Amino acid sequence: MNPITDNYKYEMKHWWLPLVVGVLYVLFAIFLMFTPITSYIALSILFSVSIFVGGIFEIIFAFNNKGKVSNWGWYLALGIIDIILGIHLMINPGLSMAVLSYVAAFWILFRGVNFITFAFDLKKLSAGNWGWFLAFGIIFILCSLLFIWRPVIEALSIVYIVAYILMAVGIILNGGWNYPDYAGFRTKKNP
Repeated sequence: MNPITDNYKYEMKHWWLPLVVGVLYVLFAIFLMFTPITSYIALSILFSVSIFVGGIFEIIFAFNNKGKVSNWGWYLALGIIDIILGIHLMINPGLSMAVLSYVAAFWILFRGVNFITFAFDLKKLSAGNWGWFLAFGIIFILCSLLFIWRPVIEALSIVYIVAYILMAVGIILNGGWNYPDYAGFRTKKNP
């Protein structure tokens, strides 16, 4: 029994917010996988809306867990970035289509950094399976750098790339890797 980890696990407020964000990402990923012929315009609009909604939930999560999650500032920063980016891309769908590869690449980069910092927080708390966050963070960063360097690679397969990454983020946010201190299913307060 680790008192720090136990306290962190049972006092987290709004445990369901990462769960909702994760479910949204998984549903969006499934939609993308089963409708690959969907127009590039629809993908850019859905991506913009998904980023915007995810940003709202991340800001709520950050403020409600300010004293309980050591990296709450990353969630706040990512939430603000996601909201600004989502609004800008929803207002300008033509721009969204033109820069979707770069937007997705930088979004994946920020997610990778977020996963890596969270992995080290979990390691400090002696939480199990922190290595999965580290591994996915590194993979996300490497993929984003490839996409920034060669955007044509991403443009040719963006529907599936985004779908698989959203699926991974959604599964991780929903506790698919059995990390007891954060996952939406596993941080619910005990009665």
